[in-house]
Amino acid sequence: MDIAARIISVDEGFALATWNRTVIQMWRGPPAVENIAKMVAACEELLETGRDHTTLVSIVERGSPAPGEAARRALAAWSRDVVARMTAAVIVAEGSGFRSALVRGVGVALTALAPHRVPFRFCSDVDEAMALLSPTIPSAFGGVTALKGAIEQVRAAMPRTP
Repeated sequence: MDIAARIISVDEGFALATWNRTVIQMWRGPPAVENIAKMVAACEELLETGRDHTTLVSIVERGSPAPGEAARRALAAWSRDVVARMTAAVIVAEGSGFRSALVRGVGVALTALAPHRVPFRFCSDVDEAMALLSPTIPSAFGGVTALKGAIEQVRAAMPRTP
């Protein structure tokens, strides 16, 4: 059982890692097209290794701004072309009710433009995300308890801005 995340990319505004069959991403800053490309590559890597039950948890931290036009286009393409092949995708919109509603609105708009068989699930905290992902995370990997630990590891790897 591997409880450590494999960190792929980290900076002050974005972190990307994989943990077993799950892609973990965190947005603290504005979503940038180059970081979306890294996320797509990480998803593709897990999908192409023949592993089933590939999942994603994306955490949009409280201060992360909405994506710009180019980032929205890249996210829509990712949603259409990659997420459709995944077992589950959960987006955690941290923050107030308004902030959470904004993130959900962007997500719903993206999925409405490119509907697919794996609808994004939206929630407001990591615990709720773990409940949504629980049926898809094998207990052999430590289940969602180990995934939550991996998420905490990724968050801790991000430098704090002053």
